Amino acid sequence: MTDGTSSSSSSSAKFMSSVNGLVPSTIFDRIHSDMDVSEEMEEIREVLYEMIKKNFSMGVAATHLAEKYHEEFVSKGLGRELPEDWIQQVTAAEEFEAQTRGPITILFVRLSNTSSFKRPPINSVNVRVINTDREPTADELKRIKQRKENEPLEHAKTLSRQSAALKEGSTVSIVYADSPRRFFIRALADDDQYEKIGTTLAEIYAQETPPSPLDSRVAIYEIVSEGAYALQDSNGTWFRVIAKQPPQSGQVLCHFVDVGVCEKFPVAAIRLLPPAVHPVMSIGAMAREVCLEVSEEDSEKFNNKFVDLTFETKEDGVQSPVNLTLSKFDTSTELPIVDLFNSENQSITEILKKPSGIVRLTTPTKSAPVSAAAAASLTCLFDKPATIQPMTVSQMPMSAFPANAIFAAGPTDISLRQLSLDPMPDYMYAKLKEECALPDSQLENAPEFGSFYAAFIDERWERVQCIRASKIDKQAYCVYLLDVGAFQYVRKEAMRRLNSTSPFKRMLMFKCKIGGVKPVTGGEVWSRESHEAVREFFEAACGEPVVVEPSPPGWSQWKQLNAPGVPTCEARLSCCGRDIGDWLIACGLALPINAPIPSPNSQSLLAFVPPPINIVSGRI
Repeated sequence: MTDGTSSSSSSSAKFMSSVNGLVPSTIFDRIHSDMDVSEEMEEIREVLYEMIKKNFSMGVAATHLAEKYHEEFVSKGLGRELPEDWIQQVTAAEEFEAQTRGPITILFVRLSNTSSFKRPPINSVNVRVINTDREPTADELKRIKQRKENEPLEHAKTLSRQSAALKEGSTVSIVYADSPRRFFIRALADDDQYEKIGTTLAEIYAQETPPSPLDSRVAIYEIVSEGAYALQDSNGTWFRVIAKQPPQSGQVLCHFVDVGVCEKFPVAAIRLLPPAVHPVMSIGAMAREVCLEVSEEDSEKFNNKFVDLTFETKEDGVQSPVNLTLSKFDTSTELPIVDLFNSENQSITEILKKPSGIVRLTTPTKSAPVSAAAAASLTCLFDKPATIQPMTVSQMPMSAFPANAIFAAGPTDISLRQLSLDPMPDYMYAKLKEECALPDSQLENAPEFGSFYAAFIDERWERVQCIRASKIDKQAYCVYLLDVGAFQYVRKEAMRRLNSTSPFKRMLMFKCKIGGVKPVTGGEVWSRESHEAVREFFEAACGEPVVVEPSPPGWSQWKQLNAPGVPTCEARLSCCGRDIGDWLIACGLALPINAPIPSPNSQSLLAFVPPPINIVSGRI
C-alpha cells in the first residue's frame, strides 16, 4: 500500500487477496524544470532517495514524504527545509519518477529488478479522468499554511467562552462525570446546536476526498498545542476539540469542548475547523466543568450515589443522563460550584449528604453523548449475543463517492467501504484486538449458527457470522467476514465472543458490480481471466481510493445464500482516474454493454467462475 494517504496507510483498508507484492507498472510524464545542481539540492535529493528506497518502495505521496522529511531531519536540525519547488527539482533527476493522481503527486525511485504488470498497463488505457484538479498556486499554499499556524489558537479563544444557554434556571444534563467534585454539564437548549455542529462538519469534510494540499488535513508536525480543531470519533461523528499537548506516537490528547471528555486520537482523525466567520464557530463551548459543594473526602463516598441520582440505566444496560435544573451556578471560584435539582425539585447536593442504605457497587460512567467515550468506559460484556446490522440502502450516496476496495471475487462481486468512514475502521479493529485478548472472550462451547463472533483470519481479528460446521473438519466452521464480504473456514480455537456493549453495531462494507460492460462470451458468466484481472487491478492500485458512480436504478440489497443483505449497486468504478470497465475491454476480457457478441469461432476464453471461498489461502 502507498503510505501517502490516510486510506492507503490504514491497516483496515487493506485489499484482501492471495497475491501480494504488485507495484505500479508505468511512470508518467516527467515535470520539466530548470534543474538546481547546487550541493544543497543534491544533498536533499540523496536523503529523499534513501527515504523512498528504504521505507516506501511502492511509492509515496509527495505531501507525506515532506512530512516525514520534516519530522526526521528538519525538526531535529539534521537537514534543510525543502524549497517550494522541491518536487520539480527532485523529479528532474533521473533517479526519481513521478505519477500524478488528481491533486496528489506520487514519487518513486528507479530500482533494479522491479516486476512489471503483465496485462496492458492500467494507465495506458484511454479512460475518463475523474479528478482533474489543478496544482495549487504558491499563494494558495501560503494561505493554508497561515491558517494551520494561526487559526487553531484563535479558535481556542472562541471556545474558551461559555455558551450563553448555560445559566441558573436552565435545564441541563451531565455529559461526563468523574465524581461529584468534577463533572461536566451542558444546557438542554444547546442540544440542537450540538447535533447541528456535528452534521455541518461532516458535510464540510465529506467534500475533501480525495486528499488535497489545500484541504483541512493537519500533519503531525502542524498540530498546535492548546489549539482548537475538529475531530472524527470512532462512529464517524465530528466534534470540536482542543489539542491538550503535542502529538505522541502519532496520537493527540484531545478535550471535547462540547462534552468534556478527554481522549487520545490519531492525528489522521483531526482537521482544521472552519474560519471564524462560519456558524460552527459562532457559539462557545457547550460543556462546562463544575463541582458540587462537597468535601474531597465525601466525594469518594458519594460516587455511586451520585451516578444513581443523575443517570438512568436503559434496558440494554447503557446509562444515559437525566434532565436536571441548574439551581445554583457560582462562577466566582476557579471551578464553578453548582447545585442541581431533580424532577421532584430535590437538591442533588442535599440528597447526597443524607444517609442512605442503598449502595450500588459500580463506578461512575463517562457518559452517553460521545460514542468514543462510551466505548472506552463501558464494561465489556461477553455473556449476551452481539448484534450487528448491515447499513441500509437509504444511507448510501446516490452520486459519485470515494471508497476503499476491500475484496474482489470478480466483476460482479466487489466489496468496498466508503472512504468517509475512515478512520473509524482502524478504531474498530484496534478495539476488537484488545477485546479478543480478554479471558472472558474465550469460546467455551460450540459457536451457534447465525450468531456473530470474532475470528483470527489473515493475521488479524475479523467480525464474522457463523454459517455452518465444516463437512470435512469437525473442528472447523464456515464463517462470513462481515467487513470483507467473503467466506472462510476457521477452527473454534481461533474464534472469540464479541463484546455485546461495543458501539460498533454496523457492517461497514457494501457490494458492487462493474457497470457498463458484459462478458465477451455473452450471458452472465465471466471467465477465470476476468476474475483474476479484477483482483490485479485493485492490487496494482496499492490501496488508492476507488471512485464509485452508482448506475440506475441505484441501490438494493445483496442477495447471496448465507450472506447478509448489505447494500449493493451496479456502478462505474475508477481508480486514479482509470475506469476498470474500460480497462477490462482493453484487455479483451469484456465488451461494452450494447456491443454485439462475437461469433463462437472467435471465442478463446473458457468460462469459469471460481467460488469466492477461502480468500486467505486462495484454495477452493
